[in-house]
Parts: sequence; C-alpha cells; structure tokens
Amino acid sequence: MIVCKFGGTSVGDAEAIRRTASIIEGRAGRQPVVVVSALGGATNALIALAEQAARGQLIGALRAVQGLRERHLRETSALLGEDDAAADITAELSGMFDELASLAEALSVLGDLTPRSLDAVAAFGESLSSLVVTAAFKRAGLRAEHVDARKVMLTDNQFTRAEPQTEAIADAARAHLLPLLKDGRIPVLGGYIGSTIKGGITTTLGRGGSDYSASLIGAAMKAEVIEIWTDVD
Repeated sequence: MIVCKFGGTSVGDAEAIRRTASIIEGRAGRQPVVVVSALGGATNALIALAEQAARGQLIGALRAVQGLRERHLRETSALLGEDDAAADITAELSGMFDELASLAEALSVLGDLTPRSLDAVAAFGESLSSLVVTAAFKRAGLRAEHVDARKVMLTDNQFTRAEPQTEAIADAARAHLLPLLKDGRIPVLGGYIGSTIKGGITTTLGRGGSDYSASLIGAAMKAEVIEIWTDVD
C-alpha cells in the first residue's frame, strides 16, 4: 500500500480536486490511503476568525464563517452537481458550518481563546476538505471511504502542537484503515488533526502537520512509499 498526501493547493478548488482524483485513479491498484490538507488558505481563515471572535468582533467572525461556507459549497456544487448525493454532502457541510458559527459565538461570549478552543476551530478545515474530496472521488468512480482522522491520529493533550502517540496510532490505523484496504476501498482522511487518547478531544499537530500525519500513517501501515503532492513549484 501507499500513502498519498495532497496539500491545500492540490485540493484548493474543484479543478484541483478533479486532478487529485485522476492521480488516485492511476494508483488505485496500489492500495492508496489518501491524506488531505484543508482547502488552500482555509486554516489561516479559521484561526483568524477564532481570534476575531475572542476579541468580541462577532459580526466579522460570522462573516468569515459565511465566506468559508460559500466557498466550500461552491466547489462542492462544481464537483457534484445538484443530485441527491450532492444534496446529502451539502447538508452535512452546512451542519458543520452551523457548528462553527456556534463556536464563534461561544468564543465571543467567553472573550478568551484557549489552545483547546483554537484546535476545535482550526480542525474544521481538514474535516471539511476530506468530506468534499471523498465525495468527489466517489463521483469519479473511485471506491473512496471517508475516515475521521481523529479515530486514527491519537495524541497527547498539548493543544496546537499535540504529540502523536505512535503505538496507539499504529493500532488505530490497523483497526480503521486495514479493513477498508482489504475490501478494495480507498480511505480518505484529513491531515493535521487528531484527538487525545483520553477523552477523544480534538487536537492539531501544528503547522505542517498534514505531512507529518501522512508520514505517521505510512509508518504505522508499513507503506511502500509516502507521496507528498503539491501544486507549488
């Protein structure tokens, strides 16, 4: 098996995601596990809106949420069209943006942005993109299966710079990814995000964490190769 990780520019819009699907189609016989970053620029926008909300600038933060919502739904529509499958994924994404708006409101009331709260917000980028990419792969005829990265990437509780727990990750990867590969399916999960072994609280690995996630999964699964894809020279 192989691990293919795609950066934010490689999943930045509908056209880029279609290219990503073509790449995976050409590797389908090698049992790929796909790790994706957030859509290009999304993580920066999420961190900025969390900081804005905590400063009490709720209207600006909610506008940022709406901007991200519109972007993700626009690219999803361009990829999937308007059928029932598209409606299902659109409804799921919309629910996640409602949750993000609620988090922004809570941060505005509290007036304090803790590392744990920042991770809760920042993690939305990869959670959203991995759902969109999975749906696009399925539309392209690939047997893709979304996996919540937090089930696999188990960490300690150093929020914003969580330390992966490699033995737990290896066990979780075998439990959640290996059965899919044996069944001929293609697991798709977000990089950068994880969860605490105790309590399952959302964490992130810090900037550059998606490449780190791919490396950890490749090591856990004894991958033949780990490919890091980007559209940047």
